[in-house]
Amino acid sequence: MVCHGLGAIHVPNGLRNSHGRMLADMDNHDSSISDNTGVREETNTATKQGSLAKIITFGLVGVVFILLMASRTISLRATEEIVGFVLIVIGMIEFFGVARKRKAHGFLIAPSIAIAAGFVLLIWPGETLRVAGLVLGAVIVARGIVDLWGAARKWHETGANSWIFIRGLVALAAGAFVLLNPQESVEFVVIASAILAIARAILSVSFAVTHRDAAATIDPADTTAVVTYWLTRRELGRTEAEALEQTVFLFRSGARKRLWRFGIFMALSTAIATFGIATDSTAVVIGAMLIAPFMAPILGVSAGLINGRLRAASLSALIVFTGVAGTIVLSWLLSAMIPNLEAVIANSEVTSRTAPSLLDLAIAIAAGAAGAYGVSRIEVSDALPGVAVSIALVPPLAVVGITLYAGDYSQASGALLLFLTNLFSIVLMAGLVFLLVGYGEWSRLYHRKDRIRTSFAVVALGAVLIAIPLTLTGRNIIGQATDLRNASDAVVEWLGEDSTLRINEISVSDGIVNVQLIGPKPGPPPSALLSGIMAQEVGRAMTTRVAWVEEQVLVSR
Repeated sequence: MVCHGLGAIHVPNGLRNSHGRMLADMDNHDSSISDNTGVREETNTATKQGSLAKIITFGLVGVVFILLMASRTISLRATEEIVGFVLIVIGMIEFFGVARKRKAHGFLIAPSIAIAAGFVLLIWPGETLRVAGLVLGAVIVARGIVDLWGAARKWHETGANSWIFIRGLVALAAGAFVLLNPQESVEFVVIASAILAIARAILSVSFAVTHRDAAATIDPADTTAVVTYWLTRRELGRTEAEALEQTVFLFRSGARKRLWRFGIFMALSTAIATFGIATDSTAVVIGAMLIAPFMAPILGVSAGLINGRLRAASLSALIVFTGVAGTIVLSWLLSAMIPNLEAVIANSEVTSRTAPSLLDLAIAIAAGAAGAYGVSRIEVSDALPGVAVSIALVPPLAVVGITLYAGDYSQASGALLLFLTNLFSIVLMAGLVFLLVGYGEWSRLYHRKDRIRTSFAVVALGAVLIAIPLTLTGRNIIGQATDLRNASDAVVEWLGEDSTLRINEISVSDGIVNVQLIGPKPGPPPSALLSGIMAQEVGRAMTTRVAWVEEQVLVSR
């Protein structure tokens, strides 16, 4: 019993003994909790260190692979064998990691596929990359069909369902692209994976070294968490964001003056580009690129999409569409003033913009990134004129107007394809750069994530669809160059080393080889012999036409 007041506190012996045991048990429990916490912390630390070591290992493997590819000291067969060995090593590491952590059996699928692919590359090199590309393309197409089926089953829902539908279309387009380029796609995936492994290792090590306090709660091997942590601390200030929006959103304050200025400079740039193309003057065309204000509204589309501001993106897209239509119409009208239009559409300024390839897509991606970074950083805004020259937005549209007036719709479609390549590449890459430099509030990005990713998925779909004809065009150009080289070798072999005839011109078009020779008598060998050599060199039957211009030497006495 307990006595209140100033007297002593009396505790019965039984309660005292019981209380003592309770305190002892509590002390033991606290110590066990402390011990368990320490064990958990040590386990987590060991797990983090193991994951970080694995990422560093993958990064080192990526460095070795990139160095071997860059040195060009190994053959394609050796490269496939190296890739096979690397896949087996990575698959084994992942396999034992899953087994050690006793995860679900589903996690064993990916490492098992990697190991199997590695053994296939080691056992059957040569055609393996092509077969792997076909399988990869088929898998991507199947994934797209599954997404479309899932979206069709829930067509009445909104939000995430729209994202699934667009994602399915992107997968179908990407799968078609891979099926058209199976070997090249696999090589790209392997090289890109090596680069990503290197970047991931650098990011994880840098985070573990420079953010030790945050590394105690965030696993440096968790790339998503590290990138999110890094991006949330790189948001642009309100002043910088306002300056960026004032630059790319032409409908902001002073919209009337800014739009008038945009229209005037677009008209002048179109006129300069049209007449520069007509005179085959590269310097004049570069001048048109410098004064063209097209970059701002295109970046405005990307800035609106990355923040989920569909109204801002739509207004910027309307300005872009108006500029495109106005440029084509004005160039078409100015073409009436150009004499000898047939010769103009055959000059280098026109033909260089009517057959775009994947290289043009790569240039547009890099230029779009540079433009977005230049707009978001005032101190590097001096680089924007160089971006305008590299991206060349107005000249392709001027070529569209000129070739439409001349009735050459094939070249007009090629020039329009080049412009669309630049457009979609800029919007897509600029959105990524705006995200990396910290433009946009993360709360807005989170709450509007379905709208934002659906919008950029549409842009990505356009970029992938454009990449398909670019691939076909590039393959056609490469095929023509290969046929021309093989045809030249066939003509040289046909003439022989002792021939006095010289090759003046060789052209290959639609299965016909035209050969023009110059030299004295007795003339060229029989053309039937050339047809056989040509078929052997080119790899298929070709029609050959030989023209011989007799060369005579006049001696004056």
